[in-house]
Amino acid sequence: MSGGLIYGALYKATPSRFDDVKREEMETRFTGFVSLLEQVSLKESGPIIDSFIEANDCHIVLYKGRWFSWDSLPAVVPTSDHIVMTRYDVQRLINRKNENETNLYVSKQMNFKQTADNEYVVVCLWTQVGVNDLWEALKKTLPLLIGSIIIFSLICSFIYTYLFARPVQNLSQLSGKIANMDFTAKSRSKRRDEIGDLGRDLDELSESLNETITSLNNRTRELELEIERVNELEKQKDVFFAAASHELKTPITIAQGQVRGMMDGIEPYNDLDTYLPKTLSSLKRMESLINEILTASRMQAGNEIVFQKVEMGSLLRNRLVEIEELLDIRGIVLETKIEDSLFFEGNPELTSMALGSFLSNAVFYCSESSKVIVTAEKKDGNIITSIRNTESHICEEDIPHLFEAFYRTDSSRSRRNGGSGLGLYLGKLIIERQNGTVSLENDGDDVVARIIVPSSTLNP
Repeated sequence: MSGGLIYGALYKATPSRFDDVKREEMETRFTGFVSLLEQVSLKESGPIIDSFIEANDCHIVLYKGRWFSWDSLPAVVPTSDHIVMTRYDVQRLINRKNENETNLYVSKQMNFKQTADNEYVVVCLWTQVGVNDLWEALKKTLPLLIGSIIIFSLICSFIYTYLFARPVQNLSQLSGKIANMDFTAKSRSKRRDEIGDLGRDLDELSESLNETITSLNNRTRELELEIERVNELEKQKDVFFAAASHELKTPITIAQGQVRGMMDGIEPYNDLDTYLPKTLSSLKRMESLINEILTASRMQAGNEIVFQKVEMGSLLRNRLVEIEELLDIRGIVLETKIEDSLFFEGNPELTSMALGSFLSNAVFYCSESSKVIVTAEKKDGNIITSIRNTESHICEEDIPHLFEAFYRTDSSRSRRNGGSGLGLYLGKLIIERQNGTVSLENDGDDVVARIIVPSSTLNP
């Protein structure tokens, strides 16, 4: 577009300007020609006049006197072959009509050399041909000019695209990605102009939004997990209290029936020496169950546990002493390998209760004449307690439910042995509240319970 405008301006302006220059040049040559005539005589002027006429394609008329009119008689120069010397020829020249412009140049009064009566006026009739050499040259170079304009335009377009259009387009794409929550794209612009500043601002905005949204997502996930945990706790609480109500109902019903039978003297409950101990046993079982339920409730509620330095070996040995009589009755062999100075941060009463639950579970579910192997050692910054009852096995379908409240793999056997169904559940809660872990699994022909708690880093 710009090339076309430039070319059109040249087309309009060049011819008129070129004509003006030609006229000015002709006027200068005519002035020099008149000055040259003043240096020769009239008779000697013929060759000079003819040479000027031929060189400039013009007509020269010479009038004698100070003034002239087109009706005046031209002066005769006998030595010139081309000078106009008749009024007819002058009239014909000034009346000629064509497409070209006739220019008239009239000198001031001049004097030939060595002429007595030498006052003359020189008139030049010059027809300016409408030929523009520059314009003709432009037309010949038009294809080259057009090609140059196209190449120049392409170069300008490329420079514009590289410097402005493409960076702006890239920034537009970047902003679109940011709007679509894609914060991985970056402009990484090194430009020092406004476009570079805008690119760096977009990068900072993307980074800030990414950090903010990531933080919000993390908080949202934490909130979702907390809601799930609360819902799960509520569900567990409902299940727990439903099961607890069921477990409490049994000893209460038994005790009520026995007491009512004794009060009414109904056979065989009138034998007080036999049934009063049974009723007391039911009440003690109910008391033990209530205590375990209260402990489990405190654990679930997240009540603070008073921590102190505890030695695992002494707690294990004390609990093993309590079950020696039961081991002897069932004919179960006990093997121990307990290291000394197994200190950890925890609560001794609760930890002892948890150890008692795992040991009781091992004894109750161990085959007669088999072994219970108890080991405790310090390894890799942890205290690892292992309780193995040999020649035992747990159904694989029961393993995921062993630590659920009131879950029993053998209800009749558990009730016969006095189990409440809360032992393993409580034991797991207590150990986990002390930053430990528990597991219960089959190991070949044996069942192994493992209790792991972090060892104390402080000196005892």
